[in-house]
Amino acid sequence: MLMLDAPPSARADGLASARAALVKALDMASLWQACAALINAALPCHSCSLLFDIDGYQPLQGRHHLATAGDDGARLVTSLEVAAPYLDANPRIRWYTFSQIASQDALAPERLKAQNPAPAWREFIHLAFWDGTRLEAVLSIRILTAHTELSDAELAFLAELYPLLDASLQRVRMLESDRLRHKAVEDLLYELPLAALLVDGNLAPSYMSREAKRICRRWSADTERDGYLPRAIEAPLRRWMEGAAGTAAAPGQRASFILAHPQRPAQTLRVEISSAPGNSFRHAQHLLVLAADGDTDDVAGAAAARALPLLKCLSPSERKVAGLVASGLRNDAIAERLCRSRKTIESQISSIFRKLNVSNRTQLARLLN
Repeated sequence: MLMLDAPPSARADGLASARAALVKALDMASLWQACAALINAALPCHSCSLLFDIDGYQPLQGRHHLATAGDDGARLVTSLEVAAPYLDANPRIRWYTFSQIASQDALAPERLKAQNPAPAWREFIHLAFWDGTRLEAVLSIRILTAHTELSDAELAFLAELYPLLDASLQRVRMLESDRLRHKAVEDLLYELPLAALLVDGNLAPSYMSREAKRICRRWSADTERDGYLPRAIEAPLRRWMEGAAGTAAAPGQRASFILAHPQRPAQTLRVEISSAPGNSFRHAQHLLVLAADGDTDDVAGAAAARALPLLKCLSPSERKVAGLVASGLRNDAIAERLCRSRKTIESQISSIFRKLNVSNRTQLARLLN
C-alpha cells in the first residue's frame, strides 16, 4: 500500500478502504465515489473530474468533486479544449500536466483563461485512458495553488492509481454494456407480439411483455390486480407445476398445456413453460409463453400466435436483431446497441431473411408486427 510522508494510520486506513471500494465498484457512481476519496486522501487536491464518453475531445458525461469547500465559485471542467492540441501531438499518452502543455503550446494559457478566468489552482494533472487510438476517459486533478510540485510519494500514488482505475473503468464499462444489452432485450420482448412472462417458483411475475399483460387482463376478474397472474391461469398452472415438479418441466426442459377459461369455456389459452436451472424445481425461474386459442377476433392475439413459431426458427441472437430491424433501426444502430460489428449484423440479417423466407426489411416488419 502506498504511504505518503509519515501519514497517520487513519489516512492509511482510508486509502486502503477507498482502494478496495474502487476494485469492487460495479457502476460509474460507486467507481467515482471511491476514486474521489482516494485522490482527496492522497493528493493536495483542489478539485477533480472524471470525463468520459468523449467525442472529439468533448466529454459527453462527467463526474466532479470539489475538495475545497470554501471555493463555491469553482467552475466544473467539462471540456478538454485546453489539452486538445497536446493530445493530437501525443496520441495514447497516459498522463500529462498543464505545465507540459504550456511548454509546447503558447496559446494554452489563453484557452485556460477563456475556460476559467480565475482558477483557484495553478496546475492540473490528467490521466488519459485509451481504447486503441480513441480517447475514452480522462481523470482531471487540479492541484492547490500553494502546492508547487508533487512529492515522489504523490507521483508514485498516481503511477499506482492509473492501472487500478484503468481496470475499474473497463470492468464498469463492460457491466454497463451488459445492462444496456439486457434492457434492450427486455424492451424488444416487451414490444414484440409475443406473450412472454418470467415467474419464480411461487408464480410471481418478475417480467411481463405488453402482449402478456393484454392476455392477463382479458383473463382477470375485475377485482384482480394488474401485473399478476390471473387466478384463472395461476390456479391450474400451480396444480400442473406441483404435479410436474421433478418430471416433465425439470430445469432446462419444456412442456405445454391448454387452459379453458372458467367463465368462457370457448376461450382457451395455450401455455408453454420452460425452466432455467435453479437449486430445485421450486427455486427455478420459469419462462411462460401464452398464446390465445379460439380467439379469432383478437388481431393482436393472432399475431402473437403467428410470431411464436416464426421466432422459434431463429437463434436467440437473431431474434434480438430481427426485433430491432422490425422496429425500424438501421444496421449501424443495431450494431452499436448490441455491441457487435456492422458486418456481423449484416450476416445475421441475411440469415434471418433466409430462415423467414423474406427478401427485405419491410416484409420482415410486416411478418413480425
